Amino acid sequence: MRTGSVDPARLFKEFSPQAGDLDAGRRDVRDGIHWLGRQGFLRSPDATAARAPLPYLVSLVRALAAASLSTAFSVWSQCMVLEYLTLSEPTSETEPLLEALRSGRVMGATALAPAIPAVGDSAPLPVSAELSGGGYLLKGTIGWASNLFDSAVVVTPADTAEGRIVAVFRLASPGVQVAAPAPLLALNGTGSSSVTLDGVRVAEAAVLSWDLPGFLAACRPTMLLLQTALAVGVTDACLAAIGADSRVPPHCPELDGRHQRVAATLSGYAEAPGSAGPGGLAQLRVDAMSVAHAAAGLEMAAGGGKAFQAGSASSRRVREAAFLPVQAPTLEHLRREIARTASA
Repeated sequence: MRTGSVDPARLFKEFSPQAGDLDAGRRDVRDGIHWLGRQGFLRSPDATAARAPLPYLVSLVRALAAASLSTAFSVWSQCMVLEYLTLSEPTSETEPLLEALRSGRVMGATALAPAIPAVGDSAPLPVSAELSGGGYLLKGTIGWASNLFDSAVVVTPADTAEGRIVAVFRLASPGVQVAAPAPLLALNGTGSSSVTLDGVRVAEAAVLSWDLPGFLAACRPTMLLLQTALAVGVTDACLAAIGADSRVPPHCPELDGRHQRVAATLSGYAEAPGSAGPGGLAQLRVDAMSVAHAAAGLEMAAGGGKAFQAGSASSRRVREAAFLPVQAPTLEHLRREIARTASA
């Protein structure tokens, strides 16, 4: 059982051997989430705390990303759903879900991506919610989500006649239809697809917030810092692979220095997210993605023909690095945010 800290070597030994199969979709992430849940990694090291400390979560996601980005991304989604549920007052609908998620028995799927660019404008969300019998009926489409397995817990924003809400439902609920996953460039074992909602009933107690902008603002530091940890973990793996190959010269000192600065800033912001300042968290994630792309490219170039083989760990990390800017908020959205804060 876990004793309260993250052991990167243990996690690498557990998840690195399955990284290729998870990436290719020959197996999926559920076994890994179950293992992490059984070992206690999805709980706070402080048994009295409802929410795991952000520095701990950053360390966990970073260590997993160095072994398998598919696993780390799935854990990111699991952690974010736990974050959403613990940001709200527990209800009869949400409290039982917390233990199921922490134990890894149930997967957590976040579908908040459409809300990120929608905050502040009047464009409709892809999911609407209509009052019905003391609750709501959800209708519409979730264009992209991951961890869509079994009876996963899904958190989505929705438009109502009174405003925008954040609601939680189960994937096995009547009226939910999950599309067959399309082949992806990477992370094929993450249960990523689209969802159609046709009159999915949620109780009022399953509404996490009636203040979508405020809810997003509250969960945003955790979201961006854990996403940054994904990129830092990929870079860790790339630089370690280059350093372990005696046939190639040591990796670029400039790149190593950039990586160390990003990792140190990530650790500092995890301890005190408010110290980032306007645009700071977005800029850190952009910087981390840039370093990860450079490191993956250098690993490929250093490894030569062997690294260029489709099934190599090096080629997998190139594809993993290519995924990082796609994750919402996307690289383009982050750049717009940085420019907006710089001109304010």
